[in-house]
Amino acid sequence: MSRRDVLIERILAQSDISDPDRPAPVVSLENFFEGNEDLGSIGCKLADHPGIARFFEVLCGIRARADVQDVLVEIYEIMEGEDEWPFSERVYVITSATTDDVMRWVAELAPSEVEEGWPGAIPDSAPEIQTGMKAYALWWD
Repeated sequence: MSRRDVLIERILAQSDISDPDRPAPVVSLENFFEGNEDLGSIGCKLADHPGIARFFEVLCGIRARADVQDVLVEIYEIMEGEDEWPFSERVYVITSATTDDVMRWVAELAPSEVEEGWPGAIPDSAPEIQTGMKAYALWWD
């Protein structure tokens, strides 16, 4: 089974992604980025896309910080083409840091917005947020 197939299986096990009343599924950085070479899978409208490997590297660096609980990728759509990776327009950073800190950390990835909180219902697979932490949603238009 390919990494793409494993990712899709994880996504479908969490939620009916086509149901707008259900929270979108979230996956780990490894699940989303390992094996992914599709520039259209995240940040696809960036004029100067840093590349999938750089997205992964920056986000792993953030997750490794002592003041970060986790970094998760929200899946917006499962693409039909065999060479197309599932699409994400949002990443969550769970941290005790401020909005300004998070914006500095992700500046190179040029998200359209960085907002505190979950934009909708908390995903079923999201971890329980530890005391002193909060979720930030990074969104790419």
